[in-house]
Amino acid sequence: MSSCNSSNATDFKESLDQSERKAFNIIVGKKGSGEKKLEYLEKEDYKNAIKAVDQQAIDFDIIIADIHRLPADDIPEGQQLKTASLEYYQSLKELHIFDKKDIEQQALLKTLKKDELEDALNKLKELAQQKKMLYNALYKKEALLYTATQRFKAANGI
Repeated sequence: MSSCNSSNATDFKESLDQSERKAFNIIVGKKGSGEKKLEYLEKEDYKNAIKAVDQQAIDFDIIIADIHRLPADDIPEGQQLKTASLEYYQSLKELHIFDKKDIEQQALLKTLKKDELEDALNKLKELAQQKKMLYNALYKKEALLYTATQRFKAANGI
């Protein structure tokens, strides 16, 4: 019985590790939507940069749905790790799709006349402050995820 639980715990942890690799590929992977977004921004192609951000949202939703479907009830500390993982990836998604607001603001800046620029620049500053709050939320979720992972490993001898 114990080895069965350990096997379930190992499979569960491997599934979460795969989610982590998928998220990494979304954000910084070669040919991932994060890289595409940056390439479009370099070309000032805001329409396609926004499409890349939309793709990131879809990709994160897939990760979140995959984690949501993982069975965790019979695994010690499994439900806590699952919850921490879901919150972390939701927070990571929110952070990265926030770029859409920045991109929209950059596109707007290109169309403004000098007297409208100050308001648009102030809006960019506000967006930067909001993004900093998203980063702070992500840091907290990452700390909770780390703690839940450590408890899970200890409870399951991993």
